[in-house]
Amino acid sequence: MRIPSKARAALVLMLTAAVALLAATSANSRTDAAAAKPKPKYSLPQLIKQSKSESGLVVYGNPPAANFNALVAKFNQKYPWIKVTESDLEDTTIFSKYASEAGQGARTADMLIASAPNMWVYANRQHYATDFTPTGVTKFPKYAKQFKGIFVMSPDPAIIVYNKLLLKDKVPTSVTEIANDSSTYNKVTGYSVDNLFGYTALYGYVQLKGWGMLEKIGKSRYVSSGNVAAQLQVVSQGGAKATYLTSPTARFRIDSDSRLKDILGWSYAKDATPIVPRGIAITRKASSPASAKLFMDFVFSRTGQQAICDAGFTSYMKGFKPSGGCTNTLADVYAKVGAKHVFNPGFTQKFVNARPAFSRRWHSIFG
Repeated sequence: MRIPSKARAALVLMLTAAVALLAATSANSRTDAAAAKPKPKYSLPQLIKQSKSESGLVVYGNPPAANFNALVAKFNQKYPWIKVTESDLEDTTIFSKYASEAGQGARTADMLIASAPNMWVYANRQHYATDFTPTGVTKFPKYAKQFKGIFVMSPDPAIIVYNKLLLKDKVPTSVTEIANDSSTYNKVTGYSVDNLFGYTALYGYVQLKGWGMLEKIGKSRYVSSGNVAAQLQVVSQGGAKATYLTSPTARFRIDSDSRLKDILGWSYAKDATPIVPRGIAITRKASSPASAKLFMDFVFSRTGQQAICDAGFTSYMKGFKPSGGCTNTLADVYAKVGAKHVFNPGFTQKFVNARPAFSRRWHSIFG
């Protein structure tokens, strides 16, 4: 039977539309399937190959050089061709320096490391970090990942360091003990609230114990110092009997310096131990991204956790037990202090918002 020309034209149009619809549906199905499929994990061999053509790893960080160099030495046992250069900077400078250089297109940091929860909140808003997740992070507590690409390298407990020669057999084990014994601890030092590690530690202590003990110490007994190196100097020289709520990187410094080891000891603050989470991230403007990813991958590996412990930071992989007698672990903090006496602020807006009023209160006490 012969089909009229108008009918034939209509039929062709219908068939064309059906084919187009089928093609679109198929394409959409493929797109949806691709979107649903998880991103492939990074390839370690590919990162290693790429890192060998990069120009070294540049880190802007706050870890003392001795501690960080000890960690890098273990990293270089695995990746000896990656030269790591760290600029030991104040927390605020770490971020401002990166922002300035990245904005100008200059060579800048591949990785940032800082004990500054408030600055990490800002860094997340500014999208400073590249989106990379090391596979080993699944073996850590959930808070290991704070934001996309921003992790906790080391949940550091604020500790007490004291002069063994001046205190003889007395070992301070709490800020409460120091505050209530003005004759023994007539001069003490510690971080100012203006230091970001200091603010985090002091804030954590106040959340658990209030302001009472800090008010008892007060301006008359407080000796102004500076960072952890300055605090150790003041205490070792007898300018203060102890420094409270200081950085646990002091543990490594004391253990590795025979002169300091004879003078100084350290202990946990058992009335309240604030955790100061030391953040780490690979920058979006990294010139050596593969090298940075290998370092991040190392930190969140079992080998890296041993290196973290040995270097005086705090390892916290679930179920990890360090070898060689190292005790610088979060598990050790919980065992000796008790979970109810430990406070971790995380990288939160609440913590950021609290700083102005908290700083005013601290300065009203200590000047």
